[in-house]
Amino acid sequence: MPLVNKSKCVSCKKCVKKCPVDAIEMVKGKAVIEEDKCINCGKCIKICPVKAILKDREVVRFLISSNMNDVKDSLSDSKNKKAKKRVIRSRMRQLKREQQVLRGMMKELKRLKL
Repeated sequence: MPLVNKSKCVSCKKCVKKCPVDAIEMVKGKAVIEEDKCINCGKCIKICPVKAILKDREVVRFLISSNMNDVKDSLSDSKNKKAKKRVIRSRMRQLKREQQVLRGMMKELKRLKL
């Protein structure tokens, strides 16, 4: 599923006009893709003049980088080594919970009968 890098988006609205299923809207001057509507056709990716819309394989790298920047910000706010370790352990617990949820969802989705 494509993802918009909001820091790169220049609000040109070309992607909004090009989307065949109206899955892109402008929110606070930035493009937002509605995952429920998107058919993953890639037209928005091709039309974006500043490459603000990321392809599937780029999304994972972008999200990891973004999350690591958040963690680094939290670490810089921590005053000592012990507090920094707590931040890291807390983030690891949170990620393990998210991982369990994702695994459970994937298992349930496989069981769905259509």
